[in-house]
Amino acid sequence: MATAITGIEKKIASEVDEEKQSIEELLQAARRHKEPLLAFLDILSEMHQFGLLEAAQALLKNKKQIVLIGLDQMNKPGAHRIIKNGMGAVEFLASIEPAKLQTLLNGVSKGVELAADPDRDHKQPGIWAMAKSLRQPEMLASLSMMMNFLKGMGQGLRKTH
Repeated sequence: MATAITGIEKKIASEVDEEKQSIEELLQAARRHKEPLLAFLDILSEMHQFGLLEAAQALLKNKKQIVLIGLDQMNKPGAHRIIKNGMGAVEFLASIEPAKLQTLLNGVSKGVELAADPDRDHKQPGIWAMAKSLRQPEMLASLSMMMNFLKGMGQGLRKTH
């Protein structure tokens, strides 16, 4: 007949055995995910060279002070209006087609360039010179665009009032 079990021996893993087991699990995971790990390490190295890791580390170490500064800035008069105006500006820019905005900005850039050209003679034109310049195709195009802009702006203002 069998003998009775009088005691149960629990196998207690030593710290060395647990470390070996953990290292083995890590190595197996590294073998399975070798390429993503190498790509991640490359990205991490680039971030370190660029100084982003140090910046993130400093940010995390000083998070309480940064939050306090941010809250202090938010409580200043006008901060809420700045945020609302910023959101409104973003919505405005999102509503404009990029090609149309680029055309308009190119025209503004050229106009600023001509207006601020130090080599040009900036004499104030007389009434007849201004009237004569209205025949120029560039002036007609610009005035036409401005008239359409004012018309559209008026239509937009009528909708809101």
